Amino acid sequence: MKKIFILLFVVFSSALTFAQYSQNFDTLTHGDYIGVSDNAWSTWSGTTGGSEDAKVDSNQAASPNNSIYFMSTSSSGGPQDAVLDFGGAYNTGNFEFIQNIYIPNNKGAYFNFQAESTIGTTWALNCYFINDSTIYIDDSKTLHLNAKYPVATWFEFKLKINLNTNTWELYIDNILKSTWQNYVNKIASIDYFPLCSSDLGGNDQAEFWIDDVSYTHTPYTLPAKNAGVVSVSFDGPEIVGGSQFPVVKVRNLGTTTITAFDIEFDYNGIQYQKSVTGLTLASLAIEEVIMNTPIPIDVSATILTATINAVNGTTGDDDNTDDSKTYTFAPIIPAAGKMVIVEEATGTWCGWCPRGAVALEFLAKDYHGFAQGIAVHNGDPMTDSTYNAGIGGLISGYPSALVNRGNDVNPSTIWSYVNDALATPPTAFLINGAQITGNQLDISITADFKAIANNNWKLACVIVEDSVTGTSSGYNQSNSYSGGGSGDLIMPDGTNWANLPGSVPASQMVYNHVARAISPGFEGYDNSFPTSVAIGDAHTLNFTFILDPSWDASKVHIVGMLMKPDGSIDNGSSTSIADAISNGFVAGTPVSITKYLAKSKMNLYPNPVMDNFTIDLAGNYSNVNIEIRNSLGQIVQSKEYKNPDAQLQISFEGKPGVYFVSVITDKSSTEVFTIVKI
Repeated sequence: MKKIFILLFVVFSSALTFAQYSQNFDTLTHGDYIGVSDNAWSTWSGTTGGSEDAKVDSNQAASPNNSIYFMSTSSSGGPQDAVLDFGGAYNTGNFEFIQNIYIPNNKGAYFNFQAESTIGTTWALNCYFINDSTIYIDDSKTLHLNAKYPVATWFEFKLKINLNTNTWELYIDNILKSTWQNYVNKIASIDYFPLCSSDLGGNDQAEFWIDDVSYTHTPYTLPAKNAGVVSVSFDGPEIVGGSQFPVVKVRNLGTTTITAFDIEFDYNGIQYQKSVTGLTLASLAIEEVIMNTPIPIDVSATILTATINAVNGTTGDDDNTDDSKTYTFAPIIPAAGKMVIVEEATGTWCGWCPRGAVALEFLAKDYHGFAQGIAVHNGDPMTDSTYNAGIGGLISGYPSALVNRGNDVNPSTIWSYVNDALATPPTAFLINGAQITGNQLDISITADFKAIANNNWKLACVIVEDSVTGTSSGYNQSNSYSGGGSGDLIMPDGTNWANLPGSVPASQMVYNHVARAISPGFEGYDNSFPTSVAIGDAHTLNFTFILDPSWDASKVHIVGMLMKPDGSIDNGSSTSIADAISNGFVAGTPVSITKYLAKSKMNLYPNPVMDNFTIDLAGNYSNVNIEIRNSLGQIVQSKEYKNPDAQLQISFEGKPGVYFVSVITDKSSTEVFTIVKI
């Protein structure tokens, strides 16, 4: 039964719509589909009365006699996917949502709030209830709540939002749990999808009941001249010892176009001001303002306040309740001498791997000096076979990320792992030194121990290069985000992968953080340290690399890794060659010499391919492996060739489409060709 009440008020000759809805399910019958019984409800696909819909249930109720029931034992959730539409996409005024929820012991729940009337466009908020009674609330960018919820009892979930000032509040049983400014300041519907994600520590067992659902939207009457501060933050993570740019979003909450205003930031008792002129900010439009200079993050200062004034050159505006906003945060305090290592498994053939590239670019921007990203390529011309083989045993697919060689995680979710690792004191500080003669780079990595260790600890050295380009088709980057069907994927420089083609040509691609070599191997050097290592001991290992002449030494970083006995990384180091030379080379235990691999001049023809093609190996090899992958990265054909002819004949009967042919030789070289099967 639908219970929506629309009331019309006339205020200052303007018509305002006051939207209100409530449903306790008590007039419905056990077993009814809510999407069939109440036309405010639907499903993600729009099909009601089927597996996506939720049923009315009389086994549990917060208020007699009914509720609606959700359950899933699938690791991916669903198939239930019920949606309550709020009657519009609201971005001004006050919005309040209330519901009662019951989650049994050892079960979980999930629902999200959508920002647009068309579901699936933008997620405003995610609400995860894990089976250990933990609730996580995030806006797909920032975690806003990590707390406990009542188990096996009904409790009230209330969301109060001032959409004018972008102030979101969450109450559990009328107790305020969190206040925040949301990344997307808009709300249009709620989507119930039973899920207890193992990615967040859940057990993939979801079960919950919902009762007494209501929402109210109170509209806002725009005054003539009003500028409001709707968001204030820093441009990146607040790491003590680093610095960040303050960012404020100002919204025109009046009817008059805004042409100018002043912003004052207050942090740690110091005021920073900026004047903004030359605007044509229309009613309800938003202007983002970034300070010109970064502000050092102080361990004792946790509040940043932004205040707007001098709107259109005059003092004040018609509503002073939204002129100021405060951002309260918990600074990240890095452990002394700590550097986090993030290894990303990627490949130019992998259409979803651009999200790994985005993650490493933000890591370089926001965690400079505190973390080092390493892109470990697979099946393309930038592949280092030793590194690729090592990381391949620790991941389940592409793209993947390892933070200090912990669990395999989605590259877009590395941030909490990075922050936790950054705050953990290292067992030893690492210092890079170097000397270079021609193409020979001699590196010293000195481990200065701050805690006891033993001979089960290991060191390794990695060469990483930025700004890598190529001309062959193997440097074309597959892009599954093309067209925007999977949402935006934006780089720090503003490049949106959704606006790029499905195969970004090599001429447009620049690859950063590319792993060129790892010495002496993925697991480090077995004899790095003596049987007993005491606090204050320092041990140095020497690594020698013969650099490929095609590499740009000015873009190379030397990365050190200190590995624990379990194979995880305790600490890292990263310096340019120039900085390592400035630190000075320290003679120590020699480890190995890693030589560059000469570039091949292989060729593949004809292309497009019908049933057969030829690979000109341009050299003699005792062993060659050929792998053919489809556009999803799945291997569809693989064969090993012993002592092949210089012109290797390949028979391929795949379906028409785009494929990637990897030629892997016994000399640890890899060449990748893109072919079109017709």
